[in-house]
Amino acid sequence: MNALERLGLEVAAFQLLGTRTQAASLCALLNASGVPISFAAIANARVHLGQSDAIDPGNVAKTRICLLRESLDDVGLGGLIETHPGIGYALPEPGRTAVLDRLIEVAA
Repeated sequence: MNALERLGLEVAAFQLLGTRTQAASLCALLNASGVPISFAAIANARVHLGQSDAIDPGNVAKTRICLLRESLDDVGLGGLIETHPGIGYALPEPGRTAVLDRLIEVAA
């Protein structure tokens, strides 16, 4: 994915979810292509600003994923994020495709 496509994805995620933090967390999961990503990767994801260093990545990640799950449920995309204890979180297929399809609708 090139920089312009990534920016479009981030903007569509923000439009769908309403917050940059949730958009960044969702984009981090989408960019992983279904592979589990670490708590630190979720906790430190920031749209347009690169990475930050969270003080307690585990708790920050859990909070972000909880809020993201609620927001996705509000837009009819609930139950798609998987928890991998001790590892992190993933957005596997077919949920990843469903989210991408919704983001394309939002961007159109």
